[in-house]
Amino acid sequence: MLFPTKTNIYADETVKVLEREIAALEAELIELETEVNVFQLQIQSALSTQIHRIQELTVLYKNQKQAKKLKRLEQKKRGKNYREPVSLKTRNASFTAQNLVSADDRQELKRLYKEAIVQIHPDKFVDADNELNERATAVTVKLNEVYKSGDLEELNRLHEHIISGNALTYVPDRPKTINDLSALMLFLQQKKQKLQHLLQEIKTSAIYKLFESRKDIRALIQELKIQFEERIVVLEKRTK
Repeated sequence: MLFPTKTNIYADETVKVLEREIAALEAELIELETEVNVFQLQIQSALSTQIHRIQELTVLYKNQKQAKKLKRLEQKKRGKNYREPVSLKTRNASFTAQNLVSADDRQELKRLYKEAIVQIHPDKFVDADNELNERATAVTVKLNEVYKSGDLEELNRLHEHIISGNALTYVPDRPKTINDLSALMLFLQQKKQKLQHLLQEIKTSAIYKLFESRKDIRALIQELKIQFEERIVVLEKRTK
């Protein structure tokens, strides 16, 4: 008969503590994701007209900038000293698409891409079930394609889908059978760290900061509406 050693007793207690901490973190994460998603959907629903108008004007502004760029290029081509750059013939289509996007739009593309990829990258779901991992991989592939295409409107839509949580609803890990005590402790520690990281990402997001401000939702929507309307006025002037 084997008697439990002090080391094994300590390890068993550590495992129980980690399991309780993980359960608490999972509960907090699910509750927080739900609250923030509902909060964000309330704002998006109330400001859907303004959001749609900003997206329309942003695409229009991008197209106008691209048209002007192409027009200047055509004017240069009509000049007697114009020589076709060799590099333009050898660059691939994705690079050309990105190259035709304005500097402002490129920055916006990068910002949206970085925010979205942090939420959906498959590496975050290594320990999750296959279905969730495959879904994250598929969305990441789509995100990369849209980013490379330079389509700001499409990236905006995909970004909203990902950030809203519709593409990234947390699913608790399925129980795993690990007989080795030290391996089990390592697995639980890594799982705890992953949950802490996910919580930290939510708590440092812009939408969470609005949520945490605890402002009256109607007052907040009115405040955002004024900001969006001001943005619309600026974009309308740029696209005249």
